[in-house]
Amino acid sequence: MTFYWQRCGICGKYYPIDKCFLHPEISVCAYCCLFCAERNHCTKPAWYSAVKPVTKEEKERREREAAEEKIQKVLEELLGKLG
Repeated sequence: MTFYWQRCGICGKYYPIDKCFLHPEISVCAYCCLFCAERNHCTKPAWYSAVKPVTKEEKERREREAAEEKIQKVLEELLGKLG
């Protein structure tokens, strides 16, 4: 899913927006989607109000992947200088 910083079709402010499920011609920001009067009837809201906490395992996995990427970049740079 891609979000673009464009103008919200309801409030007019520049936020990350996504297409409204009930009204596909309108792009809405998270604030307008969460406070929409028709949200009870929406089967697939563009934005959700729940925040998922990051688990310790997920945090460790992200840190490990970031470290591996750094090592890979350094190795590629060294091999480029040797070659």
